[in-house]
Amino acid sequence: MLGLLGAMVGLAWLAAACTSGDQKPLPTTAPSQPVTAPAPQPTQAPAATKVALKLLKTQPEKGLGGTKFTIASEGLSPNKTADVLWATYDGSFDTKVMAETVEFVAQRFDDKRVSLGKATTDAQGRLTTDFTAPQDYGGVHDIFVVVDGQDVARGGFQIDRSITVTPKEGPVGTPITISVTGMGKPPVEHLFSVRYDNQYSGSISGLTTRGTATAVIRAAGAPGIHTIELSGGGNHGAGYLNNQQSPYARLFPKDGAFRFAFTVTKDGGAPAATMEWPEAGRVAQLANNAPRTTAGQSLLRQGVSLSLSASRAPILSLVTVTAAGLSPGTDVQTDFVTAKGNRVTTSGWELVNTSVGTAKTDANGSLRADIKVPDGLGGWHMVVLSQEGTQVAALPFYVEQSLVAVTPKRVKAGEQVTVQLKGIGWTELDNTVAVIYDNAYMGYACGFNSNGDITLYVTVTGTPGTHLIDIYPTTFQGKATGRWPFQMPQLNALEDHPGLGLGYNLPIFRLAVEVVE
Repeated sequence: MLGLLGAMVGLAWLAAACTSGDQKPLPTTAPSQPVTAPAPQPTQAPAATKVALKLLKTQPEKGLGGTKFTIASEGLSPNKTADVLWATYDGSFDTKVMAETVEFVAQRFDDKRVSLGKATTDAQGRLTTDFTAPQDYGGVHDIFVVVDGQDVARGGFQIDRSITVTPKEGPVGTPITISVTGMGKPPVEHLFSVRYDNQYSGSISGLTTRGTATAVIRAAGAPGIHTIELSGGGNHGAGYLNNQQSPYARLFPKDGAFRFAFTVTKDGGAPAATMEWPEAGRVAQLANNAPRTTAGQSLLRQGVSLSLSASRAPILSLVTVTAAGLSPGTDVQTDFVTAKGNRVTTSGWELVNTSVGTAKTDANGSLRADIKVPDGLGGWHMVVLSQEGTQVAALPFYVEQSLVAVTPKRVKAGEQVTVQLKGIGWTELDNTVAVIYDNAYMGYACGFNSNGDITLYVTVTGTPGTHLIDIYPTTFQGKATGRWPFQMPQLNALEDHPGLGLGYNLPIFRLAVEVVE
């Protein structure tokens, strides 16, 4: 069977950032106790093997998920019912959640076994049966035959990769879907770099999606043939160009990259600006008392109830606050808890309360009032109610990112357009976005120091016609050095971003401008 190869030697990416070097300024408030985000628990493996394992043969030995294969072994105990188990793992992101911030720590892989089904040995101790390979991470997966809780035979099956790019042609702006299955573990198999016409576009990952990834880029450029290439080395940012000479050459074609062609048929004009969001179910729905930024230790005083008309919305949205069980005929102050500061100065940042209104309870101690979401940082905040200087109730609220404007939309080459976004956060998961122009990576932008505002000045280049600006979620920094493309566009962030499991709902912005004579 194939074994795991040695570690790849790669280039380290030194990122200039919204921070100075590797030093992280501390918040001016006393930090709360870090909480590690929960990860899937591995299935308990059988007791240690006490007998030599018999050989379990598989035919075929490899294929895509969904491939039917046969297992066969002999020399086993006769007339025994056996469990057939598939060895795999759960991929997740290890993060530290604090009231002041969220830190990206590492990628995590928890081994487990899942059942393929049962089989029965014959009177001679032979076992032969058919199974279907799961849709799973790429690479070799051990298969165990277990009798009476004891491993008795072992074999393996290799999940291969599959890559498709569709459609093959269309006008400028056509969504091009890149679908990958069979992605594996670091340092190379968990990421692909994507290039469009030899320009780095971003990376595709399959960490939390069992090695399956779907990313969308848009057709750019003049009418004619354009190339799309996928290669390894995505963990270092731009792709590794000579994979065929690397220690992982077996994973790639002889020339080192998977290549596809797309034909731009025409330029039908600049498409309207849109925002794409994760599908329903991708963003974790957290309990009110789950760890998150700005969260206090107490949410509700006994006997007090609090509800919000919405738990998520962009800045300047109106949200209705409804409460009961408060002191009657008494003023209630409503505060929005957020962060203030940056990652550059030695003072760092702190949590602050911003007043969003005062209202008086009725004779029954009930309250109903509208508040406006402040024009500030995005991400998780707390809406806090206080009476007579004492906090009595609080609920979490998520500020979503939004597009203000792209102006002007028709310019000459060499002129600038202004792109303004709001609701950018302050943690390592949501304080930064990555920008590509006609599928070529430009750089990243940060919205922490500017209180959630990102204003970009993009110098427009290229021939007359439509040119595309796409803005992707990314991860600003973390301790998982050399194995994750920080500050680079994560092309399938809507399904595999580190913030999804913590309730972060981060969009992709699809923008366009027209170059005129």
